[in-house]
Amino acid sequence: MSSGMETTARPTSSKPSSVDSSSTVYVLGAVYGTIGCLGILGNTLVCTVFLMRQNVFGSSTNLLILNQSMIDLVDSILYLVLRFGPQLSDQWDGIWGELACRIWFSEYIIWSLFVASTVNLLFVSLERYFAICHAVKHRKLFTPRRANIGRVIVWIGGFLYQSYWAVLHTFSKGECYPVWPSPTVQKIGGVFFFCCEYLIPLSIMCFSYANIVIMLRKKSKRDNTQAVNSFQRAKRNVTLTLCVVFLSYTVCWTPTEIAYIMYNLGGHYDFESTLHGIFTALVLGNMCVNPIIYTFKYERFQVELKRIFLKRNRVGDVGITVDATPRTQAVDQNLDQEGPSTIR
Repeated sequence: MSSGMETTARPTSSKPSSVDSSSTVYVLGAVYGTIGCLGILGNTLVCTVFLMRQNVFGSSTNLLILNQSMIDLVDSILYLVLRFGPQLSDQWDGIWGELACRIWFSEYIIWSLFVASTVNLLFVSLERYFAICHAVKHRKLFTPRRANIGRVIVWIGGFLYQSYWAVLHTFSKGECYPVWPSPTVQKIGGVFFFCCEYLIPLSIMCFSYANIVIMLRKKSKRDNTQAVNSFQRAKRNVTLTLCVVFLSYTVCWTPTEIAYIMYNLGGHYDFESTLHGIFTALVLGNMCVNPIIYTFKYERFQVELKRIFLKRNRVGDVGITVDATPRTQAVDQNLDQEGPSTIR
Protein backbone atom coordinates (compact mmCIF):
# COMPACT_ATOMS: atom_id res chain seq x y z
CA MET A 1 0.00 0.00 0.00
CA SER A 2 1.24 3.45 -0.82
CA SER A 3 2.16 5.85 1.91
CA GLY A 4 -0.34 8.35 3.27
CA MET A 5 -3.59 8.92 1.45
CA GLU A 6 -2.36 7.48 -1.84
CA THR A 7 -5.28 5.05 -1.64
CA THR A 8 -7.97 7.57 -0.89
CA ALA A 9 -9.91 6.50 -3.98
CA ARG A 10 -10.10 3.24 -2.06
CA PRO A 11 -10.19 0.70 -4.83
CA THR A 12 -6.73 -0.31 -3.67
CA SER A 13 -5.11 -3.17 -5.49
CA SER A 14 -4.66 -6.49 -3.79
CA LYS A 15 -0.92 -5.99 -4.17
CA PRO A 16 0.97 -3.07 -2.68
CA SER A 17 1.78 -0.35 -5.15
CA SER A 18 5.21 1.18 -5.42
CA VAL A 19 5.73 4.77 -4.38
CA ASP A 20 6.48 7.06 -7.30
CA SER A 21 9.40 9.36 -6.47
CA SER A 22 8.63 11.86 -9.22
CA SER A 23 8.04 15.54 -8.58
CA THR A 24 4.31 14.95 -8.91
CA VAL A 25 4.30 13.11 -5.58
CA TYR A 26 5.91 16.06 -3.82
CA VAL A 27 3.54 18.54 -5.43
CA LEU A 28 0.53 16.45 -4.44
CA GLY A 29 1.97 16.04 -0.95
CA ALA A 30 2.15 19.81 -0.60
CA VAL A 31 -1.44 20.11 -1.88
CA TYR A 32 -2.66 17.43 0.54
CA GLY A 33 -0.86 19.08 3.45
CA THR A 34 -2.31 22.49 2.58
CA ILE A 35 -5.83 21.05 2.34
CA GLY A 36 -5.41 19.27 5.68
CA CYS A 37 -4.26 22.46 7.41
CA LEU A 38 -7.10 24.48 5.87
CA GLY A 39 -9.53 21.80 7.03
CA ILE A 40 -8.27 22.11 10.59
CA LEU A 41 -8.32 25.92 10.64
CA GLY A 42 -11.65 26.32 8.88
CA ASN A 43 -13.58 23.69 10.81
CA THR A 44 -12.07 24.86 14.11
CA LEU A 45 -13.39 28.33 13.32
CA VAL A 46 -16.88 26.99 12.55
CA CYS A 47 -16.97 24.87 15.71
CA THR A 48 -15.77 27.82 17.80
CA VAL A 49 -18.46 30.16 16.49
CA PHE A 50 -21.24 27.60 16.87
CA LEU A 51 -20.20 26.59 20.40
CA MET A 52 -19.71 30.17 21.58
CA ARG A 53 -23.16 31.11 20.24
CA GLN A 54 -25.12 28.04 21.29
CA ASN A 55 -28.12 30.23 22.15
CA VAL A 56 -28.24 31.31 18.50
CA PHE A 57 -27.22 28.08 16.78
CA GLY A 58 -29.46 25.80 18.81
CA SER A 59 -31.85 24.52 16.13
CA SER A 60 -31.73 20.99 14.75
CA THR A 61 -30.31 22.34 11.49
CA ASN A 62 -27.40 24.08 13.17
CA LEU A 63 -26.67 21.13 15.45
CA LEU A 64 -26.22 18.98 12.35
CA ILE A 65 -24.04 21.65 10.71
CA LEU A 66 -21.89 21.69 13.85
CA ASN A 67 -21.65 17.91 13.73
CA GLN A 68 -20.50 18.12 10.10
CA SER A 69 -17.69 20.48 11.04
CA MET A 70 -16.66 18.28 13.97
CA ILE A 71 -16.40 15.25 11.68
CA ASP A 72 -14.39 17.19 9.09
CA LEU A 73 -12.12 18.63 11.80
CA VAL A 74 -11.26 15.22 13.25
CA ASP A 75 -10.82 13.81 9.75
CA SER A 76 -8.44 16.64 8.81
CA ILE A 77 -6.29 16.05 11.89
CA LEU A 78 -6.14 12.28 11.45
CA TYR A 79 -5.41 12.66 7.76
CA LEU A 80 -2.34 14.80 8.42
CA VAL A 81 -1.08 12.33 11.03
CA LEU A 82 -1.58 9.44 8.61
CA ARG A 83 -0.05 11.24 5.65
CA PHE A 84 3.01 12.68 7.38
CA GLY A 85 3.36 10.46 10.46
CA PRO A 86 5.22 7.15 10.90
CA GLN A 87 4.66 4.66 8.10
CA LEU A 88 4.16 0.91 8.31
CA SER A 89 7.23 -1.28 7.86
CA ASP A 90 8.38 -4.85 8.45
CA GLN A 91 9.47 -3.80 11.95
CA TRP A 92 5.80 -3.81 12.93
CA ASP A 93 5.62 -7.50 13.60
CA GLY A 94 3.04 -9.84 15.08
CA ILE A 95 -0.36 -8.80 16.36
CA TRP A 96 0.60 -5.13 16.71
CA GLY A 97 1.48 -4.91 13.04
CA GLU A 98 -1.79 -6.61 12.13
CA LEU A 99 -3.83 -4.23 14.31
CA ALA A 100 -1.99 -1.18 13.01
CA CYS A 101 -2.61 -2.34 9.45
CA ARG A 102 -6.30 -3.08 9.84
CA ILE A 103 -7.30 -0.12 12.02
CA TRP A 104 -4.90 2.68 11.04
CA PHE A 105 -2.90 2.10 7.86
CA SER A 106 -5.90 0.63 6.05
CA GLU A 107 -7.39 4.11 6.46
CA TYR A 108 -10.37 2.49 8.18
CA ILE A 109 -10.79 5.41 10.60
CA ILE A 110 -10.49 8.00 7.83
CA TRP A 111 -13.08 6.26 5.70
CA SER A 112 -15.41 5.72 8.65
CA LEU A 113 -15.45 9.47 9.16
CA PHE A 114 -16.02 10.05 5.45
CA VAL A 115 -19.06 7.76 5.64
CA ALA A 116 -20.25 9.55 8.80
CA SER A 117 -19.92 12.85 6.94
CA THR A 118 -22.08 11.54 4.10
CA VAL A 119 -24.77 10.26 6.48
CA ASN A 120 -24.77 13.59 8.32
CA LEU A 121 -25.27 15.44 5.03
CA LEU A 122 -28.15 13.07 4.31
CA PHE A 123 -29.73 13.96 7.66
CA VAL A 124 -29.28 17.67 6.90
CA SER A 125 -30.98 17.35 3.51
CA LEU A 126 -33.93 15.45 5.00
CA GLU A 127 -34.27 17.99 7.81
CA ARG A 128 -34.34 20.85 5.32
CA TYR A 129 -36.77 18.97 3.06
CA PHE A 130 -39.30 18.54 5.85
CA ALA A 131 -38.73 22.10 7.09
CA ILE A 132 -39.46 23.63 3.69
CA CYS A 133 -41.96 21.19 2.19
CA HIS A 134 -43.69 19.64 5.24
CA ALA A 135 -43.50 22.17 8.06
CA VAL A 136 -46.08 20.47 10.29
CA LYS A 137 -44.32 17.10 10.15
CA HIS A 138 -41.00 18.87 10.68
CA ARG A 139 -42.13 20.30 14.01
CA LYS A 140 -43.05 16.81 15.20
CA LEU A 141 -40.06 14.89 13.84
CA PHE A 142 -37.10 17.24 14.17
CA THR A 143 -36.23 18.58 17.61
CA PRO A 144 -32.84 19.54 19.09
CA ARG A 145 -32.96 16.43 21.30
CA ARG A 146 -33.49 14.13 18.31
CA ALA A 147 -30.83 16.03 16.40
CA ASN A 148 -28.34 15.25 19.17
CA ILE A 149 -29.32 11.59 19.04
CA GLY A 150 -28.81 11.69 15.28
CA ARG A 151 -25.35 13.18 15.75
CA VAL A 152 -24.32 10.22 17.89
CA ILE A 153 -25.83 7.73 15.44
CA VAL A 154 -23.83 9.29 12.61
CA TRP A 155 -20.50 8.66 14.37
CA ILE A 156 -21.31 5.14 15.53
CA GLY A 157 -22.89 4.18 12.21
CA GLY A 158 -19.87 5.30 10.22
CA PHE A 159 -17.46 3.10 12.18
CA LEU A 160 -19.78 0.09 12.20
CA TYR A 161 -20.52 0.29 8.49
CA GLN A 162 -16.88 0.71 7.48
CA SER A 163 -15.65 -2.20 9.65
CA TYR A 164 -15.63 -4.47 6.57
CA TRP A 165 -12.67 -2.48 5.25
CA ALA A 166 -10.59 -3.34 8.31
CA VAL A 167 -11.57 -7.01 8.01
CA LEU A 168 -10.46 -7.19 4.36
CA HIS A 169 -6.94 -5.96 5.09
CA THR A 170 -3.95 -8.12 5.82
CA PHE A 171 -0.38 -7.42 6.93
CA SER A 172 2.49 -9.22 5.21
CA LYS A 173 6.20 -8.40 4.92
CA GLY A 174 5.75 -4.85 6.05
CA GLU A 175 2.91 -4.17 3.63
CA CYS A 176 -0.78 -3.56 4.35
CA TYR A 177 -3.32 -4.22 1.62
CA PRO A 178 -6.90 -5.48 1.12
CA VAL A 179 -7.62 -9.02 -0.03
CA TRP A 180 -11.11 -9.84 -1.25
CA PRO A 181 -12.23 -13.49 -0.86
CA SER A 182 -12.79 -13.73 -4.62
CA PRO A 183 -13.30 -11.52 -7.70
CA THR A 184 -17.02 -12.27 -7.58
CA VAL A 185 -17.30 -11.16 -3.97
CA GLN A 186 -15.36 -8.02 -4.84
CA LYS A 187 -17.77 -7.17 -7.65
CA ILE A 188 -20.85 -7.79 -5.52
CA GLY A 189 -19.36 -5.93 -2.57
CA GLY A 190 -18.22 -3.07 -4.79
CA VAL A 191 -21.71 -2.55 -6.20
CA PHE A 192 -23.34 -2.89 -2.77
CA PHE A 193 -21.06 -0.42 -1.00
CA PHE A 194 -21.17 1.99 -3.94
CA CYS A 195 -24.96 2.07 -3.69
CA CYS A 196 -25.04 2.35 0.12
CA GLU A 197 -22.45 5.07 0.58
CA TYR A 198 -22.91 7.09 -2.59
CA LEU A 199 -25.75 6.33 -5.02
CA ILE A 200 -28.62 6.01 -2.53
CA PRO A 201 -27.60 8.99 -0.34
CA LEU A 202 -26.98 11.11 -3.44
CA SER A 203 -30.39 10.18 -4.88
CA ILE A 204 -32.17 11.08 -1.63
CA MET A 205 -30.30 14.38 -1.37
CA CYS A 206 -31.07 15.21 -5.01
CA PHE A 207 -34.75 14.49 -4.42
CA SER A 208 -34.78 16.61 -1.26
CA TYR A 209 -33.06 19.66 -2.70
CA ALA A 210 -34.96 19.48 -5.99
CA ASN A 211 -38.23 19.69 -4.07
CA ILE A 212 -36.79 22.41 -1.85
CA VAL A 213 -35.85 24.54 -4.86
CA ILE A 214 -39.32 24.07 -6.38
CA MET A 215 -41.00 25.06 -3.12
CA LEU A 216 -38.76 28.11 -2.66
CA ARG A 217 -39.58 29.29 -6.17
CA LYS A 218 -43.27 29.00 -5.45
CA LYS A 219 -42.83 31.01 -2.27
CA SER A 220 -40.76 33.61 -4.12
CA LYS A 221 -43.56 34.17 -6.63
CA ARG A 222 -46.04 34.48 -3.79
CA ASP A 223 -43.76 36.84 -1.87
CA ASN A 224 -43.53 39.21 -4.84
CA THR A 225 -46.79 40.69 -3.65
CA GLN A 226 -46.11 40.32 0.06
CA ALA A 227 -43.55 41.72 2.44
CA VAL A 228 -40.77 39.21 3.06
CA ASN A 229 -39.94 39.19 6.76
CA SER A 230 -36.59 38.50 8.39
CA PHE A 231 -37.53 34.96 9.37
CA GLN A 232 -38.33 33.97 5.79
CA ARG A 233 -35.10 35.43 4.45
CA ALA A 234 -33.02 33.71 7.11
CA LYS A 235 -34.64 30.32 6.54
CA ARG A 236 -34.09 30.59 2.82
CA ASN A 237 -30.50 31.64 3.33
CA VAL A 238 -29.56 28.63 5.47
CA THR A 239 -31.36 26.30 3.06
CA LEU A 240 -29.60 27.73 0.00
CA THR A 241 -26.29 27.55 1.86
CA LEU A 242 -26.81 23.85 2.49
CA CYS A 243 -27.73 23.38 -1.18
CA VAL A 244 -24.28 24.71 -2.06
CA VAL A 245 -22.74 22.32 0.49
CA PHE A 246 -24.54 19.44 -1.22
CA LEU A 247 -23.33 20.53 -4.66
CA SER A 248 -19.73 20.73 -3.43
CA TYR A 249 -20.06 17.23 -1.97
CA THR A 250 -21.30 15.94 -5.33
CA VAL A 251 -18.43 17.53 -7.25
CA CYS A 252 -15.79 16.31 -4.80
CA TRP A 253 -17.00 12.73 -4.46
CA THR A 254 -18.39 11.71 -7.85
CA PRO A 255 -15.05 11.10 -9.65
CA THR A 256 -13.54 8.87 -6.95
CA GLU A 257 -16.76 6.91 -6.43
CA ILE A 258 -17.00 6.19 -10.16
CA ALA A 259 -13.37 5.04 -10.11
CA TYR A 260 -14.21 2.85 -7.10
CA ILE A 261 -17.08 1.02 -8.80
CA MET A 262 -15.20 0.64 -12.09
CA TYR A 263 -12.17 -0.84 -10.35
CA ASN A 264 -14.21 -3.33 -8.34
CA LEU A 265 -16.01 -4.42 -11.51
CA GLY A 266 -12.66 -5.32 -13.05
CA GLY A 267 -11.63 -2.10 -14.75
CA HIS A 268 -8.06 -0.82 -14.82
CA TYR A 269 -7.10 2.00 -12.49
CA ASP A 270 -3.62 3.49 -12.06
CA PHE A 271 -3.06 4.51 -8.46
CA GLU A 272 0.19 6.25 -9.34
CA SER A 273 -1.36 8.49 -12.01
CA THR A 274 -1.85 12.24 -11.85
CA LEU A 275 -5.57 11.65 -12.40
CA HIS A 276 -5.76 9.65 -9.19
CA GLY A 277 -3.94 12.47 -7.42
CA ILE A 278 -6.55 14.94 -8.65
CA PHE A 279 -9.39 12.68 -7.49
CA THR A 280 -7.71 12.38 -4.10
CA ALA A 281 -7.31 16.16 -3.80
CA LEU A 282 -11.01 16.62 -4.58
CA VAL A 283 -12.04 14.17 -1.85
CA LEU A 284 -9.76 15.83 0.69
CA GLY A 285 -10.91 19.27 -0.44
CA ASN A 286 -14.42 18.44 0.73
CA MET A 287 -13.07 18.54 4.31
CA CYS A 288 -12.19 22.22 4.09
CA VAL A 289 -14.68 23.68 1.60
CA ASN A 290 -17.72 23.86 3.92
CA PRO A 291 -16.28 26.56 6.24
CA ILE A 292 -15.58 28.67 3.15
CA ILE A 293 -19.20 28.23 2.03
CA TYR A 294 -20.53 29.22 5.46
CA THR A 295 -18.31 32.32 5.51
CA PHE A 296 -19.54 33.60 2.15
CA LYS A 297 -23.11 32.26 2.06
CA TYR A 298 -24.50 31.72 5.57
CA GLU A 299 -25.57 35.19 6.72
CA ARG A 300 -26.21 34.28 10.35
CA PHE A 301 -22.75 32.69 10.60
CA GLN A 302 -21.27 35.90 9.16
CA VAL A 303 -23.08 37.99 11.76
CA GLU A 304 -21.97 35.85 14.70
CA LEU A 305 -18.41 35.65 13.40
CA LYS A 306 -18.24 39.44 13.36
CA ARG A 307 -19.76 39.65 16.85
CA ILE A 308 -17.10 37.34 18.26
CA PHE A 309 -14.02 38.85 16.60
CA LEU A 310 -15.21 42.46 16.35
CA LYS A 311 -16.91 42.82 19.70
CA ARG A 312 -16.37 46.53 20.11
CA ASN A 313 -17.30 48.78 17.22
CA ARG A 314 -16.75 52.41 18.10
CA VAL A 315 -19.10 54.96 16.60
CA GLY A 316 -17.21 58.15 15.76
CA ASP A 317 -14.85 59.20 18.53
CA VAL A 318 -17.19 58.09 21.27
CA GLY A 319 -16.52 54.72 22.85
CA ILE A 320 -19.91 53.15 22.19
CA THR A 321 -20.11 49.39 21.92
CA VAL A 322 -22.43 48.35 19.11
CA ASP A 323 -24.06 45.00 19.77
CA ALA A 324 -27.04 43.17 18.39
CA THR A 325 -30.17 45.25 18.23
CA PRO A 326 -33.31 43.95 19.95
CA ARG A 327 -34.78 43.19 16.52
CA THR A 328 -31.73 41.15 15.49
CA GLN A 329 -31.76 39.26 18.77
CA ALA A 330 -35.43 38.45 18.34
CA VAL A 331 -34.82 37.13 14.82
CA ASP A 332 -31.95 34.95 16.02
CA GLN A 333 -33.99 33.49 18.84
CA ASN A 334 -37.03 32.76 16.67
CA LEU A 335 -34.92 31.18 13.93
CA ASP A 336 -34.06 28.38 16.33
CA GLN A 337 -37.66 27.74 17.23
CA GLU A 338 -39.77 25.33 15.22
CA GLY A 339 -43.00 27.02 16.27
CA PRO A 340 -46.13 27.30 14.11
CA SER A 341 -45.50 30.95 13.29
CA THR A 342 -42.13 30.32 11.66
CA ILE A 343 -42.53 30.45 7.89
CA ARG A 344 -40.07 28.42 5.84
